[in-house]
Amino acid sequence: MKKIIILTAIVISLASSQSVQFPPVWKFTTGDNMKYKDIGVNDSNWNFIVVPGQWETQGYPDYDGYAWYRVHFKVQKFFSDKEVYLCVGKIDDIDETYLNGVSIGKTGSFPPSVASAWNKDRVYHVASSLLKADNVLAVRVYDNGGPGGITGGTFGVYTKKEYNAQMNPGPPPRTSYSKLTTSNGLIAAVYDTKKNAVDAVLPHIFQAYDSGKTVSAFIRNIRPINVGTPISVAYEGHTHVIKATYQNFSIFYFAPFTTHEKIFYVVAKGPAAAVQNLQLDSLQIGDHSIQSSVFKRSVTGPGEKYFLFSYKDSLFDGAPAITKAAARIIASQHSIIDDEISFMRDIIDSCTVPDSIENNERAVIEQSITVLKMAQVDDQEIIPGARGQILASLPPGMWNIAWVRDGCYSISALSRLGMYPEAKKALQFMLSAKADRYKHFVYKDGKDYGIGVDYQISVCRYFGNGTEESDFNDQGPNIEIDGFGLALSALADYVHYSHDTAFVRNNDSLITTKIADPILHCIAGNDLIRAESGPWERHLPGKQYAYTDAACAAGLKSFAELHAAMGLPSQPYFDGAERITNGIREHLVYNNEYIKGNAQDTIPGKDEFIDGGSLEVFAKRVLNDTSLFKSHMKAYDNEIRMKDPLQGYMRINSGEWYDTQEWLVLDARAASAQVLFGNRPEAKRLIDWMTSQAVLNNDLLPELFGEKNGAYEGAVPMVGFGAGSYILALFEYYGTP
Repeated sequence: MKKIIILTAIVISLASSQSVQFPPVWKFTTGDNMKYKDIGVNDSNWNFIVVPGQWETQGYPDYDGYAWYRVHFKVQKFFSDKEVYLCVGKIDDIDETYLNGVSIGKTGSFPPSVASAWNKDRVYHVASSLLKADNVLAVRVYDNGGPGGITGGTFGVYTKKEYNAQMNPGPPPRTSYSKLTTSNGLIAAVYDTKKNAVDAVLPHIFQAYDSGKTVSAFIRNIRPINVGTPISVAYEGHTHVIKATYQNFSIFYFAPFTTHEKIFYVVAKGPAAAVQNLQLDSLQIGDHSIQSSVFKRSVTGPGEKYFLFSYKDSLFDGAPAITKAAARIIASQHSIIDDEISFMRDIIDSCTVPDSIENNERAVIEQSITVLKMAQVDDQEIIPGARGQILASLPPGMWNIAWVRDGCYSISALSRLGMYPEAKKALQFMLSAKADRYKHFVYKDGKDYGIGVDYQISVCRYFGNGTEESDFNDQGPNIEIDGFGLALSALADYVHYSHDTAFVRNNDSLITTKIADPILHCIAGNDLIRAESGPWERHLPGKQYAYTDAACAAGLKSFAELHAAMGLPSQPYFDGAERITNGIREHLVYNNEYIKGNAQDTIPGKDEFIDGGSLEVFAKRVLNDTSLFKSHMKAYDNEIRMKDPLQGYMRINSGEWYDTQEWLVLDARAASAQVLFGNRPEAKRLIDWMTSQAVLNNDLLPELFGEKNGAYEGAVPMVGFGAGSYILALFEYYGTP
């Protein structure tokens, strides 16, 4: 295996297309020195970093503050246009960018008056006379907290014509996402179809071990040498195996389920003459990467060349695993590629899927099944506390964290599909994880916003080691109560479809005293769940959110029904559900017309008065009032329905960028609610919209559709709020076979 570092730019001839693409590996240093903008600065001793990507995952965990990026690139032929567009992607949080020592623009505001611009594509107009045969781009970046660096977006130098074609590719549905993720619940890798390279291989699928250590890639930028551009790249049979097809051979990329290894496989398969001498370039991060290659000639079939990648750290040494894997490959009479594809196809084919779904919907639901499987931490994970947790997204999505809320939608979807072992493991994780950190928490206003009693479900999410995390920031922690109710609903769904009542009996004391009873404890005097951070990480002091009330009322009711069917005490939970339902009727129904987002906001059109999360009141049928549902949807369609060419719903109409994009989970929950209240045509329109986008983007589902052109935004692939909620909407529409 050859280890190289790419420092020179990818040069594209401008004869037919006037654009230049930057290389994937840049120079990087922390700190701040304005001399770093100059052409002649010696950056030979700077570190390397892959762009795009958060610097926290590339060796700079928890670093906030200033840093500089530099990249050298060539222009083979000068641009004919007098003005060109230089695109530096999205930068978290603030930047000032220099071309050949000249400032070409800045976005956001540096300290002391910090103004973040983390979600904005940096596009700077540049006079073509600034470009030379050899160029240096220098970017000064300031990160104010959380993820930092050049994290995504559009990159390169374009003429006006090329830029407009890049940024305005036409109305959706269309292809807008270029990455495919493979995972076996132990490691994860991301392949970029634009670069025809593996962006990164991560030693765990979750984002952070604990509050002090994030997970970083152990190798990046894996690409085959001198093989040209693949004819096609796609998931093979909607599995986790990524197949890049070339003229005479194919290359497969996957993390294996069948062997439970922390090894990433790249396998070239084809005529021996075509694959035997194939080599890969890669960028090793630090000294932790372990690599090997094996060629296996088949007597009757094609040859296979295996490239194996693992890592070594204080907890794991991949060298013995690679040695063992290489010996097994040579001794085996068949291909691990076939084993992996068969493994995932067996899972997909064994799932309960509505018989009458359309072909495109079947494609998306099959890939969504694979996403759910890939997003659950495997039983062989070396961090025991992580096992069973389901992430909110897979890498490269930024939410590869085990949120309670997202996980519960995933559990319900797994149960509907008949994937009972996976659903049970996810529930067992929540019942075994370390929570109860916020039994009491006195906020800066002097009030105690803690749960007040012992509890089991995290008030927000979990670290990779299985301990509770609250997404604490300078506003305080997120203390969210909706997860308690959602966990009860997910439990009820699992038992309803699996008939595993023994799971309830074995855990009933814990479930009752530390999930159901804490909900009862948190019902306020107005019969709503007391003020808390809400479902969207709004932090303290919080409000009384419709979403939380719907989740807790539905959870208590489903738990009461489950208890009653099993001959266990149920009346307190029926009563609690009815109290919250009455509180919703009294305090959240506005003017007998619609459900407002929370009890505290009083002026229509301001703050979170209109909140897409209130759809959950109907999607969970907490209020069974068809007339109210119709008037609610009419009002919400006027306020938060996206305009053409988009189809669905934003969260609120008065928020920042993130809140005002179209949220796939809201589209899916709206579709579910429309079915329940008899408007099947509208439900199908929303389902068709989500499906039409997915089939053009490798059947993956995003967190957001961009408001301007429907491009995939946010975290991709999204799991509970993507694959899970989409599957639930399909089951609502078609029914369970």
